[in-house]
Amino acid sequence: MNFRDYFEIPLNPVAVIFRKEEMDAEGEYRFCEAVRIVAEHGERIVINEFNLMCAGALVSLGFVTEMAEEGETRSIVLEPYRGQECDVVLVVATPDRIMRISSYYKNLFDEELKAQFAGETAVCGEATARVRDTGEPNISFLCPGAREIGNYRREEVVIGFPKDVFVRIETAIRKQEVKALCGCLMDDLPKDLIERFEQMGFDKSTDHFFGFVSGKSVKLYIFKGEKNTLGIYTSVKFKSEEEAERVAESYAGEYVLMPRENWIEIMKVSDIDVFQEYRKPDFEKRLNSEIEKIVEEARRIKGLKARA
Repeated sequence: MNFRDYFEIPLNPVAVIFRKEEMDAEGEYRFCEAVRIVAEHGERIVINEFNLMCAGALVSLGFVTEMAEEGETRSIVLEPYRGQECDVVLVVATPDRIMRISSYYKNLFDEELKAQFAGETAVCGEATARVRDTGEPNISFLCPGAREIGNYRREEVVIGFPKDVFVRIETAIRKQEVKALCGCLMDDLPKDLIERFEQMGFDKSTDHFFGFVSGKSVKLYIFKGEKNTLGIYTSVKFKSEEEAERVAESYAGEYVLMPRENWIEIMKVSDIDVFQEYRKPDFEKRLNSEIEKIVEEARRIKGLKARA
């Protein structure tokens, strides 16, 4: 499953490719308008200095400088994102979809998505140029020109991702790394389900259960979906970020490894459907078996550092 399908985005994510050579271009566009066309109709649009009809975009995208001198950008290619090399990926979405994306982003990167905007040069500047320059995602609530000329609907906003961040999210989606319930939904868990985990030695936190097994910290996340499966997490600390990355790269086991500074988070999605099975007599035995396996694997991964 890709980003668009996972977050149920109606329009195509748009790949933005900056070029230092001038390319042939047809038609006349404002940048925000061209992005909206590509997102909705799947067209490929090439923009250069001569068919870009917005002075603000010419400056913010680097075609010309504020002193009207020639800039580094000579062309920009806009096309539906299909995994190709690009500088920025733009997503046109509604606030409820941005909410889901931001929650996922927080779980994956342990950082909050930011929205830095001023209501001018929005799609070109706030969602594209700023993201390319900073290497960080940004949400734009658009500008009057985008609303009136670019054909964006009142409920739409645009979020820009650096290509590598977008790829990391799509990889996490494929590997089912993040699907945990948010804190509000955790509060709605059945009381006897919470008690079941507490009887097993796990305390309820804002969005997961946590406890200690054989001296290792273990987190349990309930993943919402057709099956309410369980994500089991533990971690291993290394001497350095470089050592953690080398071990993660050399790992070829069945668990998902995510290096984070000098730590590696180790994770597996269990087949246990929590809501269906937590009342069954063998629930605790099955869950403990899965936890013991991941704790044992964590110890083995710790030993990999010597060969990394």
